[in-house]
Amino acid sequence: MIELEKLQSIIEELAPAKLGDKYDTPYFLRKPREEIEKIGVCVDPTEYNLRAAINDGVDLLISHHPWHFQPGDYLEESEMGVLVFHSSWNKAPEGNTLTLARLLQFEKLIHEGEIVMGQTDMVLKELLSCCQRVLNAPILPYVGDLNAQVNKALIISGPGFMPLYKEQWDKWIADGCDTFLSAELGRYAISYLTENNIKLIDLGHSVMAQPGMKHLADTLQNRLEISECEVSFYPDLYSINYITSSFYPGIES
Repeated sequence: MIELEKLQSIIEELAPAKLGDKYDTPYFLRKPREEIEKIGVCVDPTEYNLRAAINDGVDLLISHHPWHFQPGDYLEESEMGVLVFHSSWNKAPEGNTLTLARLLQFEKLIHEGEIVMGQTDMVLKELLSCCQRVLNAPILPYVGDLNAQVNKALIISGPGFMPLYKEQWDKWIADGCDTFLSAELGRYAISYLTENNIKLIDLGHSVMAQPGMKHLADTLQNRLEISECEVSFYPDLYSINYITSSFYPGIES
């Protein structure tokens, strides 16, 4: 068991709120009780994850993504708290983006907020296969010659293929990146980036966050073992990408 105040200090240490986007700092959708015995971690607050966590007696569910719908009677009738992490964990030193880069065995990593750049000697086909294996995702959209060499790749969490990132695309190209890995791949990104000979892999908005959130669950379990606080990971994901103005201010629905 751990007191909520102490748990919050550990969470702040792992994912400082100041790292989050100004509109997207961690927040409690609902605060839990003051003494925590069971913690759940998930990427998406799907109905399956919520029900499973409630049935398991979880006191606090830590979700990467928020949701903007009514939580449903199954949550209203429980006492489970919900904490939304999102951008602070994308950018954290042990967070989603760096965890994925390490699993893909990128070298000479450069971490700048929500992006990580790294070097590799794989060709695109090998990198695509590695992504499929790490993410347990047999189908990943890609653009580029599968036999083309990848030298410097970039991972950006979330919808990095959205046009609002165009200025950053130009900067990353100037930095020597030849391959981008992100989500929300659309026609504009394909047209613009392939004109600049950039290879693309769409990892899926929720799928790409799963290794990092599983790492968070493992990290919390290790940190809280002395407190005899149980931490479980709930793997259900939203199966589609999504682009909403409520999620990212300034983006048209």
